[in-house]
Amino acid sequence: MSVLDELFDRIGGFRETGERTTVHYECRRCGLTLSKDDACCSSCGSEEIAAILL
Repeated sequence: MSVLDELFDRIGGFRETGERTTVHYECRRCGLTLSKDDACCSSCGSEEIAAILL
């Protein structure tokens, strides 16, 4: 098995068994990762929050 095949097997195994978040929230101004409950960025105060589907 090649190194690349082994890497794909490990990634594939994680994707099947691991719990994944389907949406990533981040501040549009500074890029800070936020939770879905945040109404504004704790770093820069911006209320512009991007919801990025994963």
